[in-house]
Amino acid sequence: MVQNDKPIVKFLNIMVLLSSILVLVIISIELLSATTILSERFILNTHLMVCTIFLADFFVRWYFSQEGWHFLGHHIFLLLISIPYLNIVYISSAHLSHATWVLLRLIPIARGIYGISIIVSWMTRSKVTNLFVTYLSIVFVIIYFCSIMFYFVEHGPNPMVKDYWDAFNWSLMNVTTVGSNIFGVTKLGQSLAVILAASGMVFFPIFTAFVVDNFQKKRKEAETPTHN
Repeated sequence: MVQNDKPIVKFLNIMVLLSSILVLVIISIELLSATTILSERFILNTHLMVCTIFLADFFVRWYFSQEGWHFLGHHIFLLLISIPYLNIVYISSAHLSHATWVLLRLIPIARGIYGISIIVSWMTRSKVTNLFVTYLSIVFVIIYFCSIMFYFVEHGPNPMVKDYWDAFNWSLMNVTTVGSNIFGVTKLGQSLAVILAASGMVFFPIFTAFVVDNFQKKRKEAETPTHN
């Protein structure tokens, strides 16, 4: 358990959330823009700053955790995806392909999803509602992330992807497992369709559990006699 009432932990909660939003905004600008808007130095500095915040949040939580070294074992994945791989690889070799450049910059998005759970935990104390809103937020991020990646790799090779909204519609249709009339022509585009379908199949049972839980609560409240 981590003592979330500590001022430094609360501050880092906010910083992680803002950093998560910043990561999504910057990657969206780069992938959706027809021309280069952000400089290489700006991207590297921002990436390093965001990963530094993520690492600081991890080690502060570890410090205040009552689990000791077990905390590291339980949350090693969070540590691994907080490391600024882009800056490390760039320093060791300045010659990066554009695909590698984009891929390394996408890693913090996985860490950024954790920031979503932070704001959700502030919103409700109900475990079921917390789970539902958290997963709903994660699904939204997955839909958006897959749509911009699909647009990035399919715009041009795929004549059916004329603009971003075609990619967004493709993403929505696939996450509902209905399917879209647009099909990926690249390997990555086809893989993204599988990720979306899998996310959708996981989402519906959670949605059902949320509805059933709320229905049972309403029913118990209606059956409980009131005392005047």
